[in-house]
Amino acid sequence: MAKLDPELNPQPLPPRSVRITIPAAVAYNLEAFQNSIASLVERLGCRPCFSGADCTFLHERDWVIDEKLETHALARSFAQEPNPQPWRSATATLPSKVANNLDQIKSVVATIAGKLGCDPCCSGFDILFRQELDFVVNEAGQVRG
Repeated sequence: MAKLDPELNPQPLPPRSVRITIPAAVAYNLEAFQNSIASLVERLGCRPCFSGADCTFLHERDWVIDEKLETHALARSFAQEPNPQPWRSATATLPSKVANNLDQIKSVVATIAGKLGCDPCCSGFDILFRQELDFVVNEAGQVRG
């Protein structure tokens, strides 16, 4: 049986979680949602991928109506709420080959939108894109996942 070299098999890094709040105008427009992902991944550090981050997209949900009866999204700090509480959530676990390819991510988003019920939008679901971190090793030592 082969020995594992600790330098080649480091302990897994803790997950990097990113929370993104999007307005309805983006959430309910598939092309805008896909473009927002392209803009985000650039800020995460790598233009063609999620850079190992688990990204949760949440709909804007905190609103203020002022004296003029104008509605505004409420800017808020999430320091007191470290974990987002989704409304209706969907999780997509992405293998690295998909997570590291922006064109495939866009295609996945379009497919998920259709499966959630509406091809041109995400149908009010909060979506968590999670990097695949679960692996299965068979008796021969081959790794799948």
